[in-house]
Amino acid sequence: MGDVARAAGVSAATVSRALRGEPGVSASTRAHVTEVARRMRYAIARDASSLAGGRRYAVAVLTTDVGQRTWGDVLAGAEGALRASGYDVLLYVVGDEAARAGFFEELPLSRRVDGVLVLSVRLREHEAALLRELPVPVVTVGEGAADDSPDLPGSLDLAVRHLVGLGHRDIALVLADSTAAWSSSAEDLDETYQELLGSAGLASRPEWLVWCSPTVVGGEEAVAALFDGQDRPTALIASSGEAALGAFMRLRRDGWAVPEQLSIVSLDGHDIARAVGLTAVEGAAREQGERAVHRLLARIQTQDAAAPELPTPAGAALVERGSTAPPPAV
Repeated sequence: MGDVARAAGVSAATVSRALRGEPGVSASTRAHVTEVARRMRYAIARDASSLAGGRRYAVAVLTTDVGQRTWGDVLAGAEGALRASGYDVLLYVVGDEAARAGFFEELPLSRRVDGVLVLSVRLREHEAALLRELPVPVVTVGEGAADDSPDLPGSLDLAVRHLVGLGHRDIALVLADSTAAWSSSAEDLDETYQELLGSAGLASRPEWLVWCSPTVVGGEEAVAALFDGQDRPTALIASSGEAALGAFMRLRRDGWAVPEQLSIVSLDGHDIARAVGLTAVEGAAREQGERAVHRLLARIQTQDAAAPELPTPAGAALVERGSTAPPPAV
């Protein structure tokens, strides 16, 4: 640390505060010290920091499934934000009853981390009580966590504005069952959809709001339901990337041209949307993980210091590709 301080032209105390993310150091000084430390391959000894300051610079992430793609994106956003702030991640996967029971019986994280991020776990009453007893802050994301729901209405707003701007007046909404995990947003999404169409002078139709499984087959079935009546939409918004892909494939297989006869927008911008060329809202899931980390670190730091500066989330944005176009001429 002394070598870094001399090379950077600051005190050892400033080096310590800068590399630990503590207050009292300007952004320019922190960046300068960090760059000097990087060149000299110096890093704070986290074990020593724990002994000296009581902090471990580690956060536990508890989840049931790291393979589910949407939750994987949330986890990626959280991990990136934690890494940017100098925190390590301890991942606990409780995907089956045995692992879950063992975790809550032993609570192995209680003395190893500064905070806990619960991701996509619908906590039972006794489990939530055990986590509340931990001497570290806990932030819950998804599965009924009202204050941590992703901005699905905001993503829907982007999609509706895009389609209305192209001239569409008949817009259907396909919601995947997995949307219900974000209960506070899912309950309001139908109303938000109606309000957004109403603000554009359009009427929503109950038969054009379809729920399906978050799968390719679910998207195919949703299209079949939407095209079962005489009146058909000219555009479709899907909350799930897999459902959007299923709708796209079913339409192509049945001889419908996308986007010439029906436009598709996915609220779930991931590799599927990019590979197939679907217009999609990008960044919403990753940003959700970043926002959760902001809250958790703020709670951690209020005990002994101000919250560290983290990169500002870029926010969700609609990326236009080849699946949207003006509606067909009547």
